[in-house]
Amino acid sequence: MQQTLIKKATLFLFCFILAFPFIKGQNQSLTEVVYLKNGSIVKGNIVEWIPNESISMQTSDGNLFVFKITEIERVKRELSKVEATPQKEKVQKTPNLYESNIALGFGSSSGKYGLDVLCFNWVYGKNLDKHHFLGAGTGVRYFDAIEMTMIPIIVDWRYKINQNDISPYVRLSAGYSLNVSNGIENSGFLVDPRIGIDFKLNQSFLSIDMGYQTQQMAFFTIENPNIPWELSKIYRFSESLKFSLSLSF
Repeated sequence: MQQTLIKKATLFLFCFILAFPFIKGQNQSLTEVVYLKNGSIVKGNIVEWIPNESISMQTSDGNLFVFKITEIERVKRELSKVEATPQKEKVQKTPNLYESNIALGFGSSSGKYGLDVLCFNWVYGKNLDKHHFLGAGTGVRYFDAIEMTMIPIIVDWRYKINQNDISPYVRLSAGYSLNVSNGIENSGFLVDPRIGIDFKLNQSFLSIDMGYQTQQMAFFTIENPNIPWELSKIYRFSESLKFSLSLSF
C-alpha cells in the first residue's frame, strides 16, 4: 500500500513538472516549493530529480538540499515577482555657465585686396543654453606684408550642435578693428564667420575651425603719377581664408 502511494506521488510529481507550461514574464520568476511531511517548506529550483528516490533543490542563497521521496508531502510551482534593477538615468551634460576662449589662427590672402594675417582672439561670455553662447572680446590682427597691427573689439556668437565629446559648431565674430599702426582714423569693420569641431578635454574643449575673414581697412593710392607725394585714401575689404586652433575653459 505504501509503495503504491509512493509511486502515485512520484508519478504526480513527474507529470506536474512535465506538464507545467513555460512561462515567460518580464518581472516574474518561477520557483518550486517543496512541502515536507515534517511541516517544513523549502523554496528554490529543482536541479535534479531521481524517480522514486530523491529530489535535489537549490535555494536562492545557493544552498543545496536533497530530499527523499518519502519525506515529501507535495510539490508546487509559484510565480514570484522580481524587483527590476533600477536603471541609471542618463545624465544630461550641461555646459559651464561662463566660458573663456583663446584662439590662434592664420588667414591666407584671398581676393583682390587680400593679405596674409596672423590672428589672436580672446573672448569671454555666457552659455545661454546648451546650444547658444554669446560673448565679447578683443585680440590682434597682424598683416605682415604691410607691417600693420589692428586691435579688434568683437561680439562673438556660437551655436553648438550637441554636448557630446566631439561636437560640431558654427561661430560668428563681428566688430570693429582699431588700426594702431597707421592711425585710429584708418580703422575698419571686421566679420569672421567659421565652422569647426569641439573636442572634449576633461573640463575644457580643444577646437579647430575654418572660415572666411573680412577686414575693412584703408589703402593709400597715388592718383597722379606726376605728384607721387600726394596720396588718396580708399577703404577696401581684405579677405582671407582663415584656420584657427582654440581652447575653451
